[in-house]
Order: sequence, then structure tokens, then C-alpha cells
Amino acid sequence: MIAVGDVLVRALASGGGAMARVADEGDAGALLGPHVHLFRPDPRRLDAWFLAGFLGAEENIAGASTGSTVLSVSPGRLRVPLLPLEEQRRYGEAFRHVHALRAEAQRATRLAEETAGLLAGGLTGGQLLPSREAAAKVRGKGADSPH
Repeated sequence: MIAVGDVLVRALASGGGAMARVADEGDAGALLGPHVHLFRPDPRRLDAWFLAGFLGAEENIAGASTGSTVLSVSPGRLRVPLLPLEEQRRYGEAFRHVHALRAEAQRATRLAEETAGLLAGGLTGGQLLPSREAAAKVRGKGADSPH
């Protein structure tokens, strides 16, 4: 079972998004899936965000992956530098900020896609009409312009 502070690493190196992350309260108590590796760091010796940041690094995943069409991550081949706990915590805090940035960027992308879908649906369904100003701007750029 997953606990808060566990480091979860995807077992398959495909698709987008982070390869590793730290489990939070929403993950606690869940059973580990078949395509996820679990690391349970001792917080007195190893910062979880530091561990997740280095385990999920693109070059680390590439070096620990095997296969030709499906790339499987071999957890024993992943590398993490040996640093004092205070330095790990500084890295960990930075990796936590990177994770938050990635999560917000994914959220913004999802919301932009939803908004674009709603606008397109409104235009094609007749609930929205294109503005005359936008049409005039497009005509002003020329017929060959893609915008």
C-alpha cells in the first residue's frame, strides 16, 4: 500500500508528464499498480522530493530503460547522488517547485483545451457568432495568411 512520502516512479518510459513524484494524502492507502515502482525513503536520511527529482530525471530514466518498442525502467539501474540531508532538502524544495510548475502548466493546458472546445462548439452550434472586428482583422492580413 502506498503511504504519504513514498516516491512513485513509472515503470514504462513512455508518454508525457513526470516520471517520478512523491505520494500525497490522495495516494495514501491505494494499492500499487503493476506499472509503478515504489521507493520508501527514510526521511531521517533521504529527502523524498530530492529522490523523486533525481530518479525521474530524463537522462537517468534513459540510462535505466531497456527494450526497443516498450521501454521498461529497471529501478536498480537508476542513480542518485550521495549528498548531505540539508543539501538534499534544498534540491528537494527546488524539485517540489518544478513539480508544482508542471502541474499548473498541465492544468492551464487542460483549461485552454476545454475553453477552445466550448468556443468551437458555441460557434458551430449557433450559440456564438464571430465578431465583425475579428473578421476585418483577418481580411486585413491578406488571403494567404494562416491567421
